[in-house]
Amino acid sequence: MAISFSGLASGLDTSSWVEAFVSVKQSDVTKIQKQLTSYQTTKSSLTDTRSAVSSLRTAIEKLTDAKFGGTFDLFGKSSATSSNEDVFTATVGSGAVRQNYDVSVQQVATYTKVTSTKSASAIADGSTKLSNLGITAGSVTAYVNGAKHTVNIGSDYTVSDLTASFAAFGVKMEIDEDGALKFSAYDENDSIHINATTDTSNFTSLLGIERQDDGTYASTNSIYKASTASKLTAEDAGFNERITEGTFTIGNATLTIDKNTTLSSLISMINTSDDAQAYAFWDDATGKLNITSKKEGASFINIEAGTSNFTDVMGLTESTWDEEGNLLTTKMLTEAQELGKNAIFSVNGTTMTSTSNVVGSDITRMTGVTLTLKRANTEEDGVTTLDIAQDVSGLKDAIKDFVSAYNSCISKIDSVTANGADLHGETSLTSLKNTLRNYANGANQTNGGVYKLLSELGISTASADANNLSGDTNALTFDEDKFMEALEANPDSVKSILAGENGIFHMMENTVETSLKAVSGFFDVKTSTLDSNIKKMNEKITKQNENITAYKAQLEKKFSAMENLIAKMQQNYQSFLTSGSTTSA
Repeated sequence: MAISFSGLASGLDTSSWVEAFVSVKQSDVTKIQKQLTSYQTTKSSLTDTRSAVSSLRTAIEKLTDAKFGGTFDLFGKSSATSSNEDVFTATVGSGAVRQNYDVSVQQVATYTKVTSTKSASAIADGSTKLSNLGITAGSVTAYVNGAKHTVNIGSDYTVSDLTASFAAFGVKMEIDEDGALKFSAYDENDSIHINATTDTSNFTSLLGIERQDDGTYASTNSIYKASTASKLTAEDAGFNERITEGTFTIGNATLTIDKNTTLSSLISMINTSDDAQAYAFWDDATGKLNITSKKEGASFINIEAGTSNFTDVMGLTESTWDEEGNLLTTKMLTEAQELGKNAIFSVNGTTMTSTSNVVGSDITRMTGVTLTLKRANTEEDGVTTLDIAQDVSGLKDAIKDFVSAYNSCISKIDSVTANGADLHGETSLTSLKNTLRNYANGANQTNGGVYKLLSELGISTASADANNLSGDTNALTFDEDKFMEALEANPDSVKSILAGENGIFHMMENTVETSLKAVSGFFDVKTSTLDSNIKKMNEKITKQNENITAYKAQLEKKFSAMENLIAKMQQNYQSFLTSGSTTSA
């Protein structure tokens, strides 16, 4: 009788047997993983709860930090209200006395202005580029006896080019001794008109070209050679006198001119210098340098010549030099400066002056108050007043934040300690919740103030009634009107119960701080325990997985050996059958 095998040598699905044996071992790992997940979930709940408690601490500290004074004291903040902010505004800091003031502004401070006493630029000539004068490329129209003629100004046009273009159709253009452009007809019998609405160049508007009574045209603005692009020390810079390299002073800033310095770059140096304390600009229409002080008040802008003659050329100083170009004497031309004005105002009838429109308490004698003067009072303004009062906006916002943080904290603890919840049975959390509720609802007899209950300040739990049967009567609410009544009646007592050393919030803060204390506080201790358990579970899982891997390898090795043995037996049996057949033959 022949014996046959199918599939593996044994005919058995040994791999399934191995997986079955291994799965029995794997169930132990699953139990550990389930415990690990439980620890991790508990830690997540603990972290969320800690965050809620920390938020409550932050909200409480906004009020209890009043003990540090200054900006931390929400009870000490004041507001400043001007009855007419077009006349003056005010800001207030600590120490301000809460009362009303009559404030009247007679004169605001203005800035000192300096203008060159003479034109510093030479009058333009035929070689002057129109672009240097600020004239843009485009068209200009001239009508001669009503016939239209168009001049197309190119980007590189000079005064001579423009003169020739007008002359081509009988219009004479010339520059007078003051730098003004004059237009007339070569033929006295011709009638001319300059400018049309279709012109695209700014030529006529920039120079202010206007028709004269005699039928000619003239510019209201003069044209000059120098421009902001001019290199100051260049021979063709276009100034009345060649400017030398060297230094000069504006304010406390010493500025240097070299061969590459342009008028534009020098103006930029002045305007960006804090020490110069002034702004400068070049007036193309007058060929003059203008300087304005950055500081208000009746004070001169300090301007001194140095090793350069720049301020002399600009008509701001008058100096003498030796043959080698060394400065001998110099003086500032005070007539070039239009002094600013000091501010004049009164507080409760007392007249005061200031060099600035921003007036501090050192001048007003109003502690902690800064005025910003805008304009002088008019008869229509009537009496303008300043009201310094307590600023309760920050205080009310802080109480709202506390109520919100308290409700979130209590709700979170209730949730995580409920039956079946992750932190059920944590007595420290339950104790924390109960203590906070007792402080929120109980009387405080140690703060020394008139008020003993938060409810007297409008901070209370909701009451159950016909309209609130299902509502949370443990949650705090805030009645702003009641709070304001208590604050107006006895502000010191409100501060005492909320922020005093023996007040309710101080005791809440201590309780919360204890639970959040590093190392020894509930949250750190519990977190440390959970971290230790999580670590142990991970180590167990790793060890078990290593054991399962070894166990699986051992099973596979044994079944492999069995298969090899069966295969060998099959081979021997086949050999036996083969040898038996040969013998019979």
